[in-house]
Amino acid sequence: MEERYLYKECKIQEFREADADGRIGMYGYLSYFQDAAASYMHRFEWDNYLIHEKYGAAWIYTKYRMQLFEKAVYDAPLDIECWIEDTRHSFTIYHAIEIRKRGILMARGRLESCLVDLKSGRICRLDRIGYDPVLAMQRLNVTEPFGKVAYQAEGSEEIYRHRVRYSDLDNNRHMNNLRYVPLLIDAYGLDQYESYQLTDIEINYREQCFYDDELRICRQDEDPKTGRVLIIRPDGKTAVCARLKFSDIKK
Repeated sequence: MEERYLYKECKIQEFREADADGRIGMYGYLSYFQDAAASYMHRFEWDNYLIHEKYGAAWIYTKYRMQLFEKAVYDAPLDIECWIEDTRHSFTIYHAIEIRKRGILMARGRLESCLVDLKSGRICRLDRIGYDPVLAMQRLNVTEPFGKVAYQAEGSEEIYRHRVRYSDLDNNRHMNNLRYVPLLIDAYGLDQYESYQLTDIEINYREQCFYDDELRICRQDEDPKTGRVLIIRPDGKTAVCARLKFSDIKK
């Protein structure tokens, strides 16, 4: 019975999703995750477009955790499975994802989201939109749990700046969650990605960013393979804090 609540997709990779090495990496996998989670909710008429119109509410993504085991080349499609974890929360849901190729696990992740009332900006209960907890599956998600990522800017160094443009926005009129990912990845330079592979990213979204905001992207390294990246708004508040972990490149 639970199988009907499992979203499945056979994904043909596209060149525009690839990293500079021509393979699908962290940004591509996170893109697939956002698409899969949105398609899942659309199936039950709970996607952002529909709940805007019907309930005056919107989904806000608050946390991502993605673990990459192998980058993908174009020799076979990817099999994507996405589901909602059984957490029994009244305000928050967790999507899980597993991405495989020829049965080999390429990446897995967890996404935390909540509902926000469009007028007040306050978090509201899931039953506001008629969400049914029966959708949650007992299937185990073995992605490492969310941790704590410090959001204070002390000890970090500004790497570059980005001004929010039209193409960064979503239909909530704030910066799309996925648009932050390249900003986080670009906090490191070419030398880092020629020496190491990004294999684990945890992203905490704390504040929204809006059109024409000039964002400061700052970084603090814990060691050559682990760092903390912050995206800071013009008012000094941290919009996003993330921890990026790298591994040696597989030969």
